[in-house]
Amino acid sequence: MRRSALLRLLLLVAVLAGANFGGFAYAYLARSTAGNPFFGNQADAGGLFPAYAAYVRQISTASLTDVAVYGDDFGRVLLEATLASLGLLLASLAVSIVVGITIGLLGVRVRPPGVRGWLTAVTTVGLSTPSFFFGRLVVALFLLMIINVPGASMPLPIQGFGWDVHLVLPVIALSLRPTAQIGQIMAGLLAGELGRQYVTAARGKGLAEARVVRHHALRNVWAPVFQAMAGTVRLMVGELVVVEWLFAWPGLGYLLAATLIPAEFASASVESRFLDPPLVASILTIFAVVFVLTDLLAGQAAAMADPRQRQVG
Repeated sequence: MRRSALLRLLLLVAVLAGANFGGFAYAYLARSTAGNPFFGNQADAGGLFPAYAAYVRQISTASLTDVAVYGDDFGRVLLEATLASLGLLLASLAVSIVVGITIGLLGVRVRPPGVRGWLTAVTTVGLSTPSFFFGRLVVALFLLMIINVPGASMPLPIQGFGWDVHLVLPVIALSLRPTAQIGQIMAGLLAGELGRQYVTAARGKGLAEARVVRHHALRNVWAPVFQAMAGTVRLMVGELVVVEWLFAWPGLGYLLAATLIPAEFASASVESRFLDPPLVASILTIFAVVFVLTDLLAGQAAAMADPRQRQVG
C-alpha cells in the first residue's frame, strides 16, 4: 500500500515537472529559434537549460523580476487569473452536473428500459456545438437586437469580469458540451442497469419504481458517472482559452491566449507578452494540477460509490 502511494506521488511529481518544463521549453524555443518572424533576431545565446534553471531558481525564491514579463507582479497576476478561472470552472461544472444528471434521468425510459429519442437529438446537438460557436452566435444575436430594435439594450454583458451577471454567458458556453456528455452517459448507463435481472427481482418484490431506480440502479451508475465528470473538467479546461478570450474573462485561459499575440499586433487592452516562457510554463503547470486533482477526486468518489473499486491491502 505504501509502495503504491509512493509510486503515485512520484508519478504526480513527474507529470507536474514535465508540464512545467514542456511549457517553458516550447515557449523558449519558439521565441529564440532562428527564422521566427517575431523573435528570430532575439535568440538567447545562453541556451534553454540555463534559462530554465534561472526560472526555477527564481520561482523557489518567489522573485521573478528578471525572468517573467510581469516582474514583481507576476505572482499576483497569476493568482488573480487562477482564482478567476477556478471560479468560472466550478460554476460551469456545477451547472453541468446538475443539468446533465437531470437530463439523463428524464431521458431514460423505464419500461421497457431504454433512452428516449429526444435525448439523443439534444445530446448530439450539445456535443457537436463548440463553445466558441455558441459564444459568437449569442454575441451576434445581441448586436442584431440592439441594431434593429429601437431602445433595446444589451440584456447581458458580453465581456468583462464580475461574480454576477458577467458569469452567465461564459458559464453557459463552457458548460454546454459537458452537460450533454454527462446527460448522455448518465442515461445510457442507467438504461442498461434497468434491464438487469436484479432490477427485475426488485420490481417483483413490489418495490416502487422510484425506489428501484434510486436505491438499486443508481448505485451501480455513480462510479462511472464520476469518472465521466472528471472527463468533462478536462474538456472545460481545453475550451477555457477560447471562452475566456471571447468574453474577456481575465483568467488563465485569457493569459495563455494573450501569449499568442505578437507585440506588433498588441493593443492597449491586450498587453504584449508573446510566448513568455515563465508565463506559459506556470499556466500549463496549474492546468496539470487541476487535471491531477480532478482525477484523484473522481477516483475517490468512484471508490466510495462502488466498493469493488477500493484497493485492499
